[in-house]
Amino acid sequence: MLRRYFRYWREAFDFHSGAYRLDLWWVHIVNTFIFASILFVSIIFFNSWSLATKLSGTFSILITIPNLSLFIRRLRDTGFPVQTIMFVLMSPSLLGVSFGILASFRLVILAPIAFLIYFGWLIYLVSRRSAYWTPTLSKKQKSFYAALISAVMILTACFQVTALKHVTHEFRAAAQKYIQEQRQVNENRGKSASSSYSTKNGSMSLSTQETDDNTPEASSASSIPEKEVTELPDDSETTAYRGLTEDTIGDATFGFFKVHGTWEQDTASLQWLQSQQNVMILTSTQGQGFGVDFASFSFKKITGQSDVSLNQVDNVQASRIDGTYQDTTSDSIKAMTYLEWHMPDGHIRVVYLIAPSRPLLNLIVKTLSESFRAT
Repeated sequence: MLRRYFRYWREAFDFHSGAYRLDLWWVHIVNTFIFASILFVSIIFFNSWSLATKLSGTFSILITIPNLSLFIRRLRDTGFPVQTIMFVLMSPSLLGVSFGILASFRLVILAPIAFLIYFGWLIYLVSRRSAYWTPTLSKKQKSFYAALISAVMILTACFQVTALKHVTHEFRAAAQKYIQEQRQVNENRGKSASSSYSTKNGSMSLSTQETDDNTPEASSASSIPEKEVTELPDDSETTAYRGLTEDTIGDATFGFFKVHGTWEQDTASLQWLQSQQNVMILTSTQGQGFGVDFASFSFKKITGQSDVSLNQVDNVQASRIDGTYQDTTSDSIKAMTYLEWHMPDGHIRVVYLIAPSRPLLNLIVKTLSESFRAT
């Protein structure tokens, strides 16, 4: 059997002689075993997926010409003329054309069937008996070949399964580590910074400063109690807000959502101000390299956290943290909410809202959740 495999390399540039069926299948089985061995050794002993990729790629390049010559010799051995062999070699391009035709008629679902038919056709061609002479094997030789091929295939499967299990374990460990790091970031979000909030000449501004972890403003996310948002009756501020004209604010980076009233944007800090009720909205994107990326916002007091649903965006993990905020210019206490959701594209959207009352803040959050659309 090794003699057959060595002949495969010796005849790497022989496109004119023939090759028996056993030559073809044994070579492919051995090459598959080599690929599995490369994967097994690289992953298990060197713990390097990069090494496995490089070695596999190098071996694939080395066997390209020998595989082509072996395939042509097998077709020649079945008695096909040169014209038929050339048609078979050109058939992959015809397969691509057929896929394009299926796509143009919106029948892509039939592409796997077409591929299976094509693959079965190739197997039929190379499995034909020799048109010239096929050596006869005794029962003992057939049993030996069958046992050897079975043993190599079983060993190949064991190598592949072991390597894939190791890769799966490493992937799960990396995923768990990432989740733990994200949780740590969320827990530190209430500790890392504080912000001052001021109103001057009809515009809003934010400035950040370091906060002592022992102050009430530095609250750990892990200690925030779960608290469902309850419906509150409208107060005067909320009633006045409902009577204002509806508008849409936002930008191409963050997305768009509906509000009431006339809003002014401070493009430098991505803040929106509605002066009628003195409401502030700050939008932020994280992980995209632009926009404001605040690690936290200074709550006077955190009252609870809950989940948020976005009606027009699927597969979004959204959260809401409620509390109060003390205006630095007037020392008045206002309602404040921090919203964060992870978009399907992996990016993070963050919203800070400050309003004079909790009913008004709840209404704005509800409208935002119902109307938000990503770009």
